[in-house]
Amino acid sequence: MTRTSRISADFGYQLGLISFTRASSILRNPQWLPSVAGRRLPRATGVLTGGLLGAPLGMYEKVRHGRRIADHDIGEAPVFIVGHWRSGTTHLHNLMSQDAQFGCVRMAQALAPDCSISTSRWLPQLFDRVFPRKRPMDNLTWPMDAPQEEEIPLAKMTPYSWYLQFLFPDRALDMFKLGVMFDGAPARARREFERKYHHILKVASMHDGGRRLLLKNPVNTARIPVLLDMFPNAKFVAIHRSPHEVFPSAINLHRKILGLTSFQDFDEELIEKNVLEIYELVMAAYLRDRALIPEGNLVEVAYADLDVDPMGVVGGIYRDLGLDGWDNARQPIADYVDSQKDYKKNGFRISDRAAELVNTRWGFALNALGYDPHSVAA
Repeated sequence: MTRTSRISADFGYQLGLISFTRASSILRNPQWLPSVAGRRLPRATGVLTGGLLGAPLGMYEKVRHGRRIADHDIGEAPVFIVGHWRSGTTHLHNLMSQDAQFGCVRMAQALAPDCSISTSRWLPQLFDRVFPRKRPMDNLTWPMDAPQEEEIPLAKMTPYSWYLQFLFPDRALDMFKLGVMFDGAPARARREFERKYHHILKVASMHDGGRRLLLKNPVNTARIPVLLDMFPNAKFVAIHRSPHEVFPSAINLHRKILGLTSFQDFDEELIEKNVLEIYELVMAAYLRDRALIPEGNLVEVAYADLDVDPMGVVGGIYRDLGLDGWDNARQPIADYVDSQKDYKKNGFRISDRAAELVNTRWGFALNALGYDPHSVAA
């Protein structure tokens, strides 16, 4: 790959990942701004400027479509796919979203959440010209109509999203406690989160013709009580993967994304610290709160089983959650499986030091999820 194409790809990722971020999402936390690294000031300035320039589009959408969005009923409670990053949530989402009964938050909405209805005729085409077709962390295909996680638009619309840590990685733990656990956050923080989250889901439902929403968001793994308050009848699919496989893959994810988005300088020590601490918080919250989900509304699956037998695992999800439509979904899902047969997964080998860290810090999850601490994949 030439230098020109590398720069172009990086610009495309940046345009999608951090453009159309409301300036207020950053400016409402002014204590973050002094930590912006000098050499990253152009990136930070560009994001703030882009947010201000995009504001008129958001205002137009609010005036033109705001009442219709507010009045829209998303209908049946969503199906939530949860699981820690790099545990197979995207793969499972892509599989189940082949079922035409489901709607999703789509890539184009995630990239420009404040104006995705009013710009639907032209902005996705613009993004499609500059946004690379492959994800930077694992080369999965990322077209404009692909299902996407709703934490991305949340981070662009509100200061209460953990994904803003990809701009300010040294605040990752504080942001998680504030925007996910709402620990020490003012009451208005949770109200704003719920209001913006409902808005995103209503817009997604409108884009997809009112179909039942199938949502994938790793952050939601630690938001079970909040989601149940909002959607008491929601269904949950929780996917897990060996922590020994998650750790090096999560390190790679943070390294790749931060290189494209961070306003701060960072190093491997900070990445490792954040990965270790956030996994502990996410999985401890899930293991504690999964008992709150009503019987029959939660299915847990292992990534290793999904990898070997995707049709059997997905069919089991439909059966165990009481989801209708498997007979109609079977063939589209099988066709998608066949289309991915040549996909090459990243291969990461965990070091002895990292394996010991995982056994020590994440041993509670190894035990709870049934993984052998002495079995480390090559």
